[in-house]
Amino acid sequence: MVLICVPSLEKDGLNGTVSQHFGKTPYFVLINWVDEKIENIQVLESNAKHAGGSMTPGEFIAGSGASELLCGNLGPKAIQMLQNVGINVYVGASGTVAEAVQARAEGKLKQANMESACSDGH
Repeated sequence: MVLICVPSLEKDGLNGTVSQHFGKTPYFVLINWVDEKIENIQVLESNAKHAGGSMTPGEFIAGSGASELLCGNLGPKAIQMLQNVGINVYVGASGTVAEAVQARAEGKLKQANMESACSDGH
């Protein structure tokens, strides 16, 4: 089993839109991926600093137990923090959460690295 996390703009589970601003996403969708299919999902409201909480989005995801993050893009600090705790980070996700998971299954997302990091002040 792989626990996948996808930042979402809405609380609509697989139908939610992938949030393109990782640090300010209002929701995270957690997807249990078993035998190349979705077993179940859970939607968590972000408790990250940018959403009025007390932790960074990376700390929030690390605490969720996720082993992978699928997102549009994110900054170098977040990439480093997530990778340091063993979370595989993939960038290039867009559309709905379901479409992001499908792109992952098809190998269409790229592994995040410092060269692919968002550089707009992060």
